[in-house]
Amino acid sequence: MSVRQDVKIIRADLTKHDFIYLVPLSDMHIGAPQTDIDAIKGYIDWIAGEENAYTLLNGDLFNAATKQSTPELYEYEDMVTPDKELLMLEALLKPIAKKILAACAGGHELKNLFKTIGADYMWHLMRNLGREKVYARDGGILKIKIKPVNKRDDLFFKIVYTHGWGGARTRGAKMRKLEYLASATHADIYILSHDHTQNLTRDNYLDTPTWEDDSIVVHRKMLVATGGFLGYAGYPMRAGYQPADLGTPRIRIGKKIDKDGVVHKDIHASL
Repeated sequence: MSVRQDVKIIRADLTKHDFIYLVPLSDMHIGAPQTDIDAIKGYIDWIAGEENAYTLLNGDLFNAATKQSTPELYEYEDMVTPDKELLMLEALLKPIAKKILAACAGGHELKNLFKTIGADYMWHLMRNLGREKVYARDGGILKIKIKPVNKRDDLFFKIVYTHGWGGARTRGAKMRKLEYLASATHADIYILSHDHTQNLTRDNYLDTPTWEDDSIVVHRKMLVATGGFLGYAGYPMRAGYQPADLGTPRIRIGKKIDKDGVVHKDIHASL
């Protein structure tokens, strides 16, 4: 009897595009008074306005305050309830609903809501946006196809995404978590959030792609840590954390062909 590997696979056929931009959105903390709504709208407007721009929702979109939450989530006089946060997020994301390729929950949705009351608010959000089929609570693998360069081109891109875990103060410790994620699954891009710190790096390994050929090729992995949209107050101040890195990286996914007619993946990212 084989062991079941229960990882959700999501496929996005984007073969109408020569290349795409993927802009992961996470750690919005909608409902917190320090959330920079204007910054979030700026990203959403850009995604909506670019035909080949898409997004991936990587958790902690809700602030998710309850009486069982950590103190800073429940200490505001004008606390926004999870139900109202749901309506706010629906309104924000509606213009790009069809451009959401995948989504997962974060610690705020899981620990503060799902664990407490048994309700998966991220699933409700995705369902209300008509995108529940691309929701994977714990994260998953997103496969993307773009336009073939020639008749022999059967390349596709694999992206591993999950919200993130644990605490980390230094940039090195935060990137180490991405390295752990990249060591578990073979993919082209790895997206991790949670730490509110934008960062990009590459990881390479050698491969022998065919039985007949003795050539050695380098397979490149792109490791992406997203930022956040929450200002500095409450718990970060008390715990001595650095201010959050507002915003998120932009990933360009395309292809290139060499002089011998071999098609290669062409992935870049910018902050």
